[in-house]
Amino acid sequence: MGTHVLRPRHRRRRLHRPPHRHRTRRRRAPRRQLQPGFPGIPRPDVTVVQGELFDIPRLLTVLADHDIDAIVHTAAMSHPTYSLSFPVATFAANSEGTVAVFEAARLHGVSRLVNFSSETVYGRNDSGVIDESQPVNPSTPYAVTKVSGEWLGRVYAQRYGIDVVSLRIAQVYGPGNRMDEIVRDVMRGVVHENAFAIPHGADHSYNLIYVRDVASAALAAVTADARSERPLAYNISSSEYWSLAGILDEVRLAYPGAAVSAGPGLEPTLDLQGQFSIELARTDLGYEPQWPLRAALADYGTWLGDHDS
Repeated sequence: MGTHVLRPRHRRRRLHRPPHRHRTRRRRAPRRQLQPGFPGIPRPDVTVVQGELFDIPRLLTVLADHDIDAIVHTAAMSHPTYSLSFPVATFAANSEGTVAVFEAARLHGVSRLVNFSSETVYGRNDSGVIDESQPVNPSTPYAVTKVSGEWLGRVYAQRYGIDVVSLRIAQVYGPGNRMDEIVRDVMRGVVHENAFAIPHGADHSYNLIYVRDVASAALAAVTADARSERPLAYNISSSEYWSLAGILDEVRLAYPGAAVSAGPGLEPTLDLQGQFSIELARTDLGYEPQWPLRAALADYGTWLGDHDS
């Protein structure tokens, strides 16, 4: 359902792996055997700790064992469309789980908590450029939980003094993503079958972000200077805005022999949104995307050549 990244007080490291993998860093305590299907250890200097979001005593033990002063909270039921089929499970993980993480942070004395929100809080909004002053208009249970998480962060900042930085992450693609997502679907088809076709959606536009830029944004949010006041959340995206037709044009350039196509119209399961402004994240956090689509497709294609997902 997602993961946390925890930062020990004595060390800061760049986040190289996809942020939705469960990772904690520690110097002591033996590794525990993981349940089948749980993500393995991505690097020798990273320790994986398995547990439940709702288990505050377990969270407090991990925080204390590793002297944690910052948390990147990414754990969630992470697909807006799936949440329409599983609203109760979505609220349990995303709302109850989030308040448990926030409360463990408060009890332990964590100074910085980076909370992953989502582009979905805006709902349908094709009015041009979307900055953080735009109203939220959630259209799925998942999006509602993300709005509530932002406001919970505001309360924990104002009432308990935790510096909460909420990030409205655009549509993520890249290595490690196992969920349905258009760039993943296109690239898997091209790399493994040299073809991709969909009967609709060529006119749908996306705020995309490569997973490596998500890691950079999380790091920027962890290390940014403290502020007495913050906005409710920051938009986090690339600096580009792509229609599916444009994405497929880039894929054709990278894979000239691939047969890719999309029929006209929008993607009916997703809200159409205008282009994200990321100026506030640039100013307050020092975030700057490094992976434009063309470079990201090349990197992603190389990774997919060695992996199925």
